[in-house]
Amino acid sequence: MVTVDQYARIRRAHRDGLSIRTLARQFHHSRRKIREILSTPEPKPYVRLKLPPSILDPFKSIIDTILTGDEEAPRKQRHTARRLFRRLQQEHGYTGGYERVRLYLRQRQRHLRETFIPLDQDPGQRLVYSDSYLSPPADSYLSPVNTRTRIAANGGS
Repeated sequence: MVTVDQYARIRRAHRDGLSIRTLARQFHHSRRKIREILSTPEPKPYVRLKLPPSILDPFKSIIDTILTGDEEAPRKQRHTARRLFRRLQQEHGYTGGYERVRLYLRQRQRHLRETFIPLDQDPGQRLVYSDSYLSPPADSYLSPVNTRTRIAANGGS
């Protein structure tokens, strides 16, 4: 894979007069790749292909029901990834790998985890910033043009 920096260096070196063969040797790419780089003005963006459906997809609802049942169980009696994998194999005929189950459980756990963001800061640790438009009062002799105002103040109690 050619990085954007390499792409620019190759084009610059060719502009300075180096041959395609020399560029291929110097940058450790094939002459075909060097020609491809020189023929396009910008690198092609990376496009990820749509992944095929996982072998785990039909079993996700089963895993979810088992795990919702585990929520009331004591911590030591809940299913581990390995125990869940074995249960899927024995009871439901799952033929996929353990890693798929483990990754799905990790992803599911990440989505269910509660996020805590503290909103209490010590005095002087928070900066309040306001960006607003102010206009003069209607009975003022000033022109009725809005004035952009920025206010920054130390927040705190």
